[in-house]
Amino acid sequence: MKHKISIAACVLLLAVTVGFVFNNSAKPTAESQQASAAVANKIEQIVQKTDTGGTKTELVSVNYLRKAAHAVEFFALGLELAVFSLLVGRRKYSFQKLWNVLSVALFVAVADESIQILSGRGPKVRDVLIDFCGAAVGIALVLALHYIWISCRKGKRRYGKN
Repeated sequence: MKHKISIAACVLLLAVTVGFVFNNSAKPTAESQQASAAVANKIEQIVQKTDTGGTKTELVSVNYLRKAAHAVEFFALGLELAVFSLLVGRRKYSFQKLWNVLSVALFVAVADESIQILSGRGPKVRDVLIDFCGAAVGIALVLALHYIWISCRKGKRRYGKN
């Protein structure tokens, strides 16, 4: 029963994440830029860094902030996809599962940029690559932690520790 609840929670979390990504891509250019500028201003207010002349320096480039947001969104998606594949696959991992998870991440990245065509924004191959790399890092983190966990469990069994 707990396993089914875990899978359902993971599916819900995946749906929310993909919905969040697609919702942000569906926003018109002006609204999207305004939201990014507002976040950049908040970050600058928190840090409040000034240079030696006493003038405020630009800490956060809005363009870099947008690219970082893409990477973070897809990092979370990668984490969720990898955990979901472990839950569904009886906690075993294979190259086929890795390929499937990476393919889903790439599909969502391409769909994300395709939605931007409909909202009047220009899709960019660079954004697809940033999205995919963010997801790949998230997937790699989950797989590394899973491998460490499995290795520790095997070591305990080998030496008779429970």
